Amino acid sequence: MSDLFEVSEDEKTEPIVEEKPLEPLEVVEPLEKPKKVKKPRKELSEARKIQLREQLKVGRLKSLEKRRGNKKAKELVKVKEEETIKEVEIKKKIKNDEDKEKEWEERLTKRIHAKIERENEEKRTRREIEKLREQVKQLTANRKETIQQVAPEVVIEKPKPKPKERKQVTFSKFSPYTDPLMMRFGKFRHLGDQD
Repeated sequence: MSDLFEVSEDEKTEPIVEEKPLEPLEVVEPLEKPKKVKKPRKELSEARKIQLREQLKVGRLKSLEKRRGNKKAKELVKVKEEETIKEVEIKKKIKNDEDKEKEWEERLTKRIHAKIERENEEKRTRREIEKLREQVKQLTANRKETIQQVAPEVVIEKPKPKPKERKQVTFSKFSPYTDPLMMRFGKFRHLGDQD
């Protein structure tokens, strides 16, 4: 029988191992953490209590002073910011006022120069008028004949033209222009005006 079960070397296989079915796992419950036991405080002596109270007062005073200092510092920062904003606004306003003043000065100087030029021109014209009057006086004094006064011109009024008479247009019932309102106000209004 050993011949029957002979297996070549190439076909050698591993021995078959039977598998056991898996057993269900046991549920492991978490272990409870042991509670920490607080150590009881030692009783404080009266001297220690007084000392702790004094330290607490000092600490509170220091923290109050610190908070007040921080508050003052913040207020100072705010005040400085407000002051810088106000300074900028004031500088802008001053600059605008200076610009306006310069503009007004320029306008005033232009007006003054124009007034001076007008006055000078008036003085020149007065001098020229006085010279011309003196010349006229000299000429009239030298002349023996008096100048005849010129009679005023007679104005003849032209008569106003009479308005044109409109011809009465009669319409027949076969005329395309049968509507007198269309002739008067519509698109045929100029047909009735013909002479």
